[in-house]
Amino acid sequence: MAPRRAMRKYWTILLLGFLIGCSSAAKPRIPTNPDPLIKGEVNEDKAVRALQMKLAKQIEYVQENSEQYRKEVVAIPAREATYYYKYYDEFPEDPSEISISISPTETYSTPYTAEAKYRKVRYQTRYSKSEGKASNDDDFIRDEGVQKDTFEFDGEKWRLKGSVFEVLKTSVYREDEWRASRGHLRRVEEDEPELFVDKVRTLFGLLD
Repeated sequence: MAPRRAMRKYWTILLLGFLIGCSSAAKPRIPTNPDPLIKGEVNEDKAVRALQMKLAKQIEYVQENSEQYRKEVVAIPAREATYYYKYYDEFPEDPSEISISISPTETYSTPYTAEAKYRKVRYQTRYSKSEGKASNDDDFIRDEGVQKDTFEFDGEKWRLKGSVFEVLKTSVYREDEWRASRGHLRRVEEDEPELFVDKVRTLFGLLD
């Protein structure tokens, strides 16, 4: 039984990493009406500029609200439990430096596809089965890497089709500085959840 439990635990952790890497687990952090209007006939240059403006607006919105997101607990429903964590993102480059490659298609409904690449730094706490513990956890792990987004243009706006964060460097904050992690880094909180605290939080809303 022990090997089976270990294998289930391994796949749970792998799934959590995949979810957060693809940015599909959390509620999208995007501004209202992020898509610029394209006036007149659509061509490739206008489509590229529209995507650049869309991404710039999203990045600006995320950075302006980083303090709020730093405190916000996110839930991931997994197969055997719900996990909680906090995260926020920073972008070390100017939005004008985003690399965009666009390709025309032969489909009238989606005349263009595109891939956007840009540097990103993600600060994330460990996954916990306790919302209370996740809320009080400020020991963030820093992942530096490249965000890769794929889009389809529907004739009016760009729609996100896929998103992957490729991590190139991981650091932990120790002794007043960020230090590169060496070897395996635990990403899941192993302790049992604070059932009573979470129950009180859920039923009465007494804890923030």
